[in-house]
Amino acid sequence: MVDCRLRMPLPPPESVARAVRTSARVALWTSLVLTAAAALLLHRYSRPIPDAGYARVPEEQAQWQGVDFLSFPEVRLLRDYVRIDTSHPEPDEAAGAEFLAAQLAAAGVPATIERFADGRANLWAFVEGDDPRALVLHGHIDVEPAVVSEGWEFPPFSATIVGPWIYGRGMYDMKSLTVAQLLATIDAAKAGRRPRRSLLFLQTSGEEDGSDTGTRWILDQHPELVARLGTVLTEGGVVEATSPSDIKYWGIEFGQKSFARIVFCSSDRVTLERVRRLLLESGRADPRTEIDPGVRRFLASYGPSRGHERLIALLRSPDRLVREANRFARLTPFLQALFRDEAWPLPVVAAPGGGYQLDVWLHLLPGTDAESATERLLADSRTLGIAATPLRRFEAGPASPIDHPDFARIERTIAERFPGVAVGPYFLPWAMTDAHLFRAAGIAAYGFSPFPVVVYDTVQIAKANERMQLPAFRTGIELYRETVRQLLD
Repeated sequence: MVDCRLRMPLPPPESVARAVRTSARVALWTSLVLTAAAALLLHRYSRPIPDAGYARVPEEQAQWQGVDFLSFPEVRLLRDYVRIDTSHPEPDEAAGAEFLAAQLAAAGVPATIERFADGRANLWAFVEGDDPRALVLHGHIDVEPAVVSEGWEFPPFSATIVGPWIYGRGMYDMKSLTVAQLLATIDAAKAGRRPRRSLLFLQTSGEEDGSDTGTRWILDQHPELVARLGTVLTEGGVVEATSPSDIKYWGIEFGQKSFARIVFCSSDRVTLERVRRLLLESGRADPRTEIDPGVRRFLASYGPSRGHERLIALLRSPDRLVREANRFARLTPFLQALFRDEAWPLPVVAAPGGGYQLDVWLHLLPGTDAESATERLLADSRTLGIAATPLRRFEAGPASPIDHPDFARIERTIAERFPGVAVGPYFLPWAMTDAHLFRAAGIAAYGFSPFPVVVYDTVQIAKANERMQLPAFRTGIELYRETVRQLLD
């Protein structure tokens, strides 16, 4: 607990991943307010949306009205999995693991469930191949909280289907992807031949509150599994689509920023609120003159896919961006975040030990020293000399190589299924997934989302009425299964 009155040191946070997501959302929405941006965001990140794409959405969705989606087994599987409440603060992960294990058992694949006393659980299952180093399909069983009073039209764990949509908590994060991984694993087991490489279906605990019983636990306590980890495919990829037939960029996540947390404590809430306003207004560093190689590689692929020639021209010369303030100011907040370190404060809350606390998250580019960044971003002129807990760092690890043969195979499979769509690497500046834990352990990890969903569905992630288009879900299921088949051959 943080006792602001006694200024006690901060223990390890109990909700790291959720707090990082919150700080990402604060960064995102506050930046929009500060820049008066009117466009919606793609997969939680800012980007202008052409009106022409939206004009086609109702017409394309109308083609699916009247379809009996429950006639498709993959839809029934998603419905049944979403109906299992694995939400925080007390996720029944064991029930989710048992459901997945039953599907695997029906296909002849034995699974191991590791149970914890509080209902948490990890699950893993191998399909053995010639190479014992496994392609890892990684996900997490838990989902974010769902509060009915937030305005859910349907119960959050009913998986209600209305027209081409299915509603429910965890639809994106990440039960739809888990179903794709599950079906790809079953395909490998039922293929009738031994694959070239082994496959590991790995679903872990507690991702939404720090992965202490999940990925961290696996990496620390299961050397027999770690020894077999090859390339990891997990969440974090981005599909920027303005309509089901208008996909602007298909991004495969290969790198993330690092994060650090510090908590300011005071008995005076008004002063903390003032600090928060100061940080929201000026808690961003100047752009770094030396551009990170991963960011440079990302922009080389991403820049030409932008919808406005002005933005394409700006991104064509990233070195000018960081030298010329007038050019840098024209970028969206998301793009600016790729060139600079940032501090994002969460709302002021009552501290459990008394007084009030202001959590501040630093979003740091690769190579940034957290302590020096703290001195720059959280100078006394912004924090008013208020006492703070020690800085706690969460290193992202080095970016995974994008010249890796598995990365190239994913790119080719997407391009074959979606000719003409720009496909390439994606760098996450405002979010943290478990991929950073695998990378820190020296394991290549990539975020790959197979679902061509449109923007106004993705902005509902972790909000009331979270929903997914079932046509996009079914398309993504087939893409994921085909991608895994090719990676195993």
